[in-house]
Amino acid sequence: MVGAGDEPLIEFRLLGQVEAWRAGNRIELGGPKQRAVLASLALRAGRVVSQDQLIDDLWPEDPPARAAATVQVFVSNLRRALEPDRPRGEAARILATASPGYRLAVAPESVDAHEFARLAAQGREALTGDDPDRAADLLARAGGLWRGPALADLPDAPFARTEAARLEELRLAAAEDRADAELALGRHDTLAAELARRVRTHPLRERSRAQLMLALYRCGRQADALAAYREGRRILTDELGLEPGARLRELEQAVLRQDPGLSWAAPAPVVLPAPIPALTADEPGRVLVVDDSGVNRRVLTAALTELGHEVDTAENGKLALERLAAGDIDVVLLDLLMPVLDGYSTLAEIKADPALAHLPVIMVSTVHEMDSVLRCIELGATDYLPKPFGAEMLRARLRSSLAAKRLRDAELRRLADEREEAVDLLARRLRDMTREVEERERALQSEIAALRSQVAER
Repeated sequence: MVGAGDEPLIEFRLLGQVEAWRAGNRIELGGPKQRAVLASLALRAGRVVSQDQLIDDLWPEDPPARAAATVQVFVSNLRRALEPDRPRGEAARILATASPGYRLAVAPESVDAHEFARLAAQGREALTGDDPDRAADLLARAGGLWRGPALADLPDAPFARTEAARLEELRLAAAEDRADAELALGRHDTLAAELARRVRTHPLRERSRAQLMLALYRCGRQADALAAYREGRRILTDELGLEPGARLRELEQAVLRQDPGLSWAAPAPVVLPAPIPALTADEPGRVLVVDDSGVNRRVLTAALTELGHEVDTAENGKLALERLAAGDIDVVLLDLLMPVLDGYSTLAEIKADPALAHLPVIMVSTVHEMDSVLRCIELGATDYLPKPFGAEMLRARLRSSLAAKRLRDAELRRLADEREEAVDLLARRLRDMTREVEERERALQSEIAALRSQVAER
């Protein structure tokens, strides 16, 4: 959801029928073509969409003679719907004019499709990071945003069909990720029926079929698991002339021989040898702001100082790396688009340096595309803060990054203390062993001397 000044919060929904809601009330958006204009802008939230692109989205093959004027009417109607109290003559803030077209000036998280993609990416990251509990929660939240087929009320718009197919593929992949997380948590009993429905709807998705086979086997239904494999093989051979993939074939063999590796066992509880000291989440830290804009650096410095943080700045990535070499920075706010060394390259160099790789790096950018977010996450970014943002969002993102770093630092200190204690213990044992060897050597020398005396006397 998004608010502009005192403007009530607005959320945009694309995962179902195209809707906009203000403070819990649905906004009337007009006819299909007008809703298609909003959908095109919402799919590219925060980015400029040219008038030519909107015309192509609405009439890809044969646009009418007055297509441009018609788009302008649609935009004007949408502006009145989104900002009904805007004074006449005042520039629109939500659906803004931006050459060569228009921009829906909202944060991506106010659009359910973008929020879904963000949660799904975080869930997948948690799953690969061996955190199935968090993955299951994030992916369930992502799936809960769907109210039906994406862009369901725009069946005649080709761009909507293409985007709906893309979003549907992401939804299925996220659902399969959640199934993996649920299986890892031992929830096969409650998952089996859901997987059976998914396989009936999407019979060619081998990953879903493999998940169904595993869930059935763990429920004690070995015969049903093998039947699910046979049905999948029949469909693949009849419709595509293909054999099942290696993963399915190997799973079938594992089920046949009742491979112990297929069984689920609750993980042993993790017991820390010593408690980690409690951390104060809002304790200020030292923040390095990296941005080529002097205005942005001053604004961020003022906001961070007001939150109690110490602030240092750098105007490009090269200077930032030099500054980080001093080693007294807690978190980095890194602008994505900069000359000299852009945010991607700077982030990559930070994470490639063993001395800096542990630092939390929050990317700050006007670029809202999911590809950019995913690329930063893959390079090791801790978070991605889209502009514009308020002081509370900045405070929350810094708080979580600083808390994670301090938790890691506390754990490293604990490990260092344990290592020092172990070294001291080994040193004491070595000294004791050395003394024991010396005493044995002296006793042996005494015995040898006594024997020599006896021999001499004889």
